Amino acid sequence: MKFSTGLPNCREGRLNPIGSVDRAWMCDVAKAAEELGYYSLWLNEFLQTEPNVAARFDDPPAYYDPLVTMAYLAALTRRIRFVTSTIVLPHHHPILLNRQVATLDVLSGGRITIGIGLGGTLEEFRQLRGDLGAGNRGQMMDEFVDALRVLWRDAKASYAGRYVKFENVDCFPKPVQTPLPIFMAGEAEGVLKRIARLGDGWIDTFFPPDQMREKIGQIQAFVREARGRDAPVEIARQFYISLAGSAEAAQANLKASLPNAKPSQAPRREGMEMTLAGTPGEVAARLRRYLPVGVTEICAIFYSPDAGGALRQMEMFAREVIPALAHSQEGDTR
Repeated sequence: MKFSTGLPNCREGRLNPIGSVDRAWMCDVAKAAEELGYYSLWLNEFLQTEPNVAARFDDPPAYYDPLVTMAYLAALTRRIRFVTSTIVLPHHHPILLNRQVATLDVLSGGRITIGIGLGGTLEEFRQLRGDLGAGNRGQMMDEFVDALRVLWRDAKASYAGRYVKFENVDCFPKPVQTPLPIFMAGEAEGVLKRIARLGDGWIDTFFPPDQMREKIGQIQAFVREARGRDAPVEIARQFYISLAGSAEAAQANLKASLPNAKPSQAPRREGMEMTLAGTPGEVAARLRRYLPVGVTEICAIFYSPDAGGALRQMEMFAREVIPALAHSQEGDTR
């Protein structure tokens, strides 16, 4: 099991107060995460204010581009990996994204994983990419991933699809990693089949253990169908966590992280498990249920009103929660 944490590049109004995140916060988190032994840092992407954030706050959040932020922080670190969780792939032209990611992978020494997703609503896609017309975003995902793989692999790359076409493109440098890992987020059958055909990992944010086990079984079946054999697929599960020495303090931290928020109008997903709040023992007990399911990486992303609060929770999680889970794993193998 690998343990990772998140950067607040696009989390104002979701896990952190509007106007709170700055360069110093992200630099401090990146350096501390490496020192504490976290496996990777996760960044996300919104191209404009996320609708639920716009509905709850009068002021707009600051959203820092994930790829530019990764490049800056990779220069400040030496070991820790960087994961986009996720970039909205249909908004990125494969030729440009190929160059950006390959450059990042070379300059970081092979520390990049690209997590991709379909993005928000179709209406938002049309608002931001009306130049593409009435596009099928699922087909775009297939073509864009295929095109990226070709560009990263071939000395003279050619591809002909409905949404992307190029011929005899010689694009260097190539990534250090072969292949460069691509993780995908989503729960629809089409997404799981796409992971089986084209991906290296699945990112989930919602499902409780029993439903995760069912989805992982589907992915494994689709892998055998698509590739004619069993093949490993990473299973990465992210959680939004408020961690403190008491349950009351954890709840207080939740409220302090989103001050002056109006009630959320977003529909709740019944039975899902996204937010954990409590003591290290309580959070470890909740996470322990995911160990036998097949999860290979847990990403703990912390609610916090400021950088100091985030750093304290990162250290508490590393010192108390991770060892408790590692001890559970050792017990399972005896």
